[in-house]
Amino acid sequence: MSVCVCVCVFFFTNYILTILSFFFCRDELDIRQLISRILSERQSFANITEQALQEEIASLNSKANLAEYNDRGEDVVRAENYVFKDESTGTSQQEIFNNQRMELSKDVGNALNEVSLSLDFVSLLISSVKPALSKNTMSPHLQKFVKPTSLTSDKLENETGSGNGSASGNSIESTFNENGTKNTKIGEGWKTEAIGKITKLFKESAENLKMQVAKENRYWTMVNSVKSNDEALFRMRDPVSNARSIGVKYGYGDSGSDFQDKGNALLRKNNRTGVITFVPLGSTGANGVQVSTKQYKYVRVRILSKVDEDYIVTGQSKFSRSQFKSLYEVINQIEMARYFLFEDDLFYQLSREAKILISYNITVSADKITLAFGNDIVEIESVAYDESEDGNSPAQSTASSTINNEKCQCIIIYFKLMLCCFYKYNLKLKQKVPTNLTKWKQSNSHPLILRPFLGNLRHEMFVETAEKIINDIVKSTNLQNELNIKKFTNLGKVSKNPFQKSIDKPISVFYLQLKNTEQKVLKIKVLITTNELYVNLILRLNVTQYERVEDSKIDIGGSNILLTDFNDFDDFQTSLDWTIRDFHSN
Repeated sequence: MSVCVCVCVFFFTNYILTILSFFFCRDELDIRQLISRILSERQSFANITEQALQEEIASLNSKANLAEYNDRGEDVVRAENYVFKDESTGTSQQEIFNNQRMELSKDVGNALNEVSLSLDFVSLLISSVKPALSKNTMSPHLQKFVKPTSLTSDKLENETGSGNGSASGNSIESTFNENGTKNTKIGEGWKTEAIGKITKLFKESAENLKMQVAKENRYWTMVNSVKSNDEALFRMRDPVSNARSIGVKYGYGDSGSDFQDKGNALLRKNNRTGVITFVPLGSTGANGVQVSTKQYKYVRVRILSKVDEDYIVTGQSKFSRSQFKSLYEVINQIEMARYFLFEDDLFYQLSREAKILISYNITVSADKITLAFGNDIVEIESVAYDESEDGNSPAQSTASSTINNEKCQCIIIYFKLMLCCFYKYNLKLKQKVPTNLTKWKQSNSHPLILRPFLGNLRHEMFVETAEKIINDIVKSTNLQNELNIKKFTNLGKVSKNPFQKSIDKPISVFYLQLKNTEQKVLKIKVLITTNELYVNLILRLNVTQYERVEDSKIDIGGSNILLTDFNDFDDFQTSLDWTIRDFHSN
């Protein structure tokens, strides 16, 4: 027998002894020791079957010459004889040894590969329970191509008996009946449990998919409703989570507004329900775009009249919320934010104009602008919006407190219309070809809202004062007189722009004609106007004297006595009184 055969017989004998010791001493080893013992001796579970084990046990019991196989010295002698016989055939002993060593190394390598595969398989099974231990025993190749915890395993507990306290069975014995036949109940139980788990996972996955579809449907339906409302949408990042999101532009930048708040908002998605939340954004600073937390405010106009040395409210503008009506709450929020952004811009522009008019009995604070006109005071307030209150009238409204309600409402409408006119003007400048002139106008154009309003009110007061001065002077002389007043002569010009009269400087003219006892005629023309600030007083006095009444009618032969401008009523009154008295004395 050759050396290879002897070595195989030697290993086979050790395998048989191992199997016998395993079956005779199985109650003394636990499952871990059994697995490690089988792996060290058998090298692989692939070749172990019940039939093969029974045949090996029967073969061992039938052999009577076990001592002959256990005698290793005799095996060595046979191996030497075998080598000697091979040398007689002409084959060198070194070649035979090298061939046998190569075959032996191949067998050892195959055994190591099978052991490594088995170890990787077991490590992958226990990776879901003990990830740290499985990573230490798992090969790098398997860790690279197979994700840990991708397989799992269950632990089978042995049933404990009540007699002598020993185990009545284990996982291997429980698979057989008393007569030795295979019991399939455990396998069927495992399959039933696996099917139940898979069914549960499929149901959970189906429910999860349904929820995801419902959330996405709800989200995109609301986005489409916002888009259908002609809103400008754009892509952006959530400043809180840095996640991709959709933004909406509700400001007036495209309409010509240059307000500091550009009116950008975030349509934030609720990951749990898929509902869109409207989140206004503040200005871009050093830390990027920030979420705005400012409170909504609106502009309110009130008129206070002096009664018995006290000022009481005689009128107040109304706040309308009828435009906030839609089936989707997010659209209502966008419309509301746009409305209050316009209100903020309006009060901002009014405050800018009021700061340059402080010397004209105007006071400016953070939330109020006060204009004084004789016995009346006009208050322009920025009031916080409260949904629980209507904010339209005082708590106790009386007949006297609502006299000027219509006037207040007209004032607030006038302010808003003038701001819209400025938007239109500014938008036209942006649409023109950029030149030095258009660039200068864009940087130096300011809305005319408060100044024209204040200028026209003061012009009314100037006209009344000038009329009173003229009447008093004429009455004191007892001259024949004829006074004709033409107010707001600038409105006589036809203009295509209905708001042109609001930004034109007001002009009123007094025509006074006097005749003395000598039938001389004195024509006086008083023109009242203002400058670009709209609130200053400009009085232009023009006096012409005619020697005859007929000359005055055809405006021939008149001599200009006085032509000058005044910025104060005292100087105007002094000069006019001296001119008329001098004419009267002549």
